[in-house]
Amino acid sequence: MSQPSTSGFDRFNDALRNLDEQLQELRDRFEDNGRRFRDEFRKRTDRLDSQLRKSPLYRRADRVRKDIEGQVERTREQVYDAIGLASKSEIEKINKKLSTISKKLNDLAKEQTADL
Repeated sequence: MSQPSTSGFDRFNDALRNLDEQLQELRDRFEDNGRRFRDEFRKRTDRLDSQLRKSPLYRRADRVRKDIEGQVERTREQVYDAIGLASKSEIEKINKKLSTISKKLNDLAKEQTADL
């Protein structure tokens, strides 16, 4: 009597193991297909991006964008000069000079404390 139940239990375990193996195989195939899809998609978008950047319309739009950015920057500089505000580049120059001066002062202070 115990033999048929063991046999049934073994068959059930075998079926579960088989199902688990099949699920793992499906997961692996799904991951492989997803990876291939992403790689192919990336290649196609890169190719499309390259073709788009070579088009005359894109190049013209890019030049217009750069021209407009330059005009905006020049206008901003003029407005800052008119109302007496420092521009970002001027502030960066002042900041560099202050950093240099601060470093020199720190070096002098270290020398002075070493001499004492």
